[in-house]
Amino acid sequence: MFFQGLLFFVTVLCVISCSAETVDKSTAADNNKPPETPKADDGELTDIEKANQFFLTQIYDKRWNPDGMESDTDSNNCGPASFAMVMAEGGVLPTDLKAEMAIDHARATMYAGYPEIDATELPEGATIYEPDNLVFVDDDTHPVYFEKVDGAASLAQGIEQSGGEAVFGYSWDELDTLLATNGAVIAYGHITKSWRNRFDGNYGACNEGAIPHYISVFPATSDKNYIVCDPMYKGGAVLMPRSDLQAFFKSPVNVFETTIRLIARQAPDEQIDKADPNSEP
Repeated sequence: MFFQGLLFFVTVLCVISCSAETVDKSTAADNNKPPETPKADDGELTDIEKANQFFLTQIYDKRWNPDGMESDTDSNNCGPASFAMVMAEGGVLPTDLKAEMAIDHARATMYAGYPEIDATELPEGATIYEPDNLVFVDDDTHPVYFEKVDGAASLAQGIEQSGGEAVFGYSWDELDTLLATNGAVIAYGHITKSWRNRFDGNYGACNEGAIPHYISVFPATSDKNYIVCDPMYKGGAVLMPRSDLQAFFKSPVNVFETTIRLIARQAPDEQIDKADPNSEP
């Protein structure tokens, strides 16, 4: 869970899988913060501890998503899971949601007409549920798009319909700028053997080959590092240097080519003004 043509996005969508046991998502319950997360002011937490307050997986994990899909290879929730983490970090995700409900709500925002979603336009098997006046789309198996696609769910649309502006980036410099100005990005790349090797082995099961995937990335306080939140990894947030993150952007066709694809949620000007007391009126 990171294009330069609509056809490309239609053909290389996030394809990671999981078949799930049916779970009752009709009631909001515990916050998706894992119980092990230290309770302290942000200033007392490390980068990893801060990120683990909103980290979640797209697949089953007793800590990060106890209602997630149990068949890793069937889950197509990398886009909504990554967006849910970005929404949580930005303070725009409704509170007191289980991890799976946070994912379903993030997916709902990606549909045209949200919150008035036309159920007849949903993919086969997808359903809408609306507890506590919130809208959720339960759909674990269909991919979402990077840019807007008519009649389909997309990250760009979700960002706009959650009150932000979708901003794109395609380089390391733009990654650093987007992180500095917006606090988070969603990156599009691929799960490969090289990418899985960046983790400690507690990674979800994947099909062979290069699997299109979305992740969320956050700035680190240590120089030349990033906080990577990969929803297929069951170990939580990871502090990662650029040399490791680069593996995510490697082309599945040409090992010598690196293609960076990013999307960030830019808050409206009025939100930025409120957050920055030194901003111009």
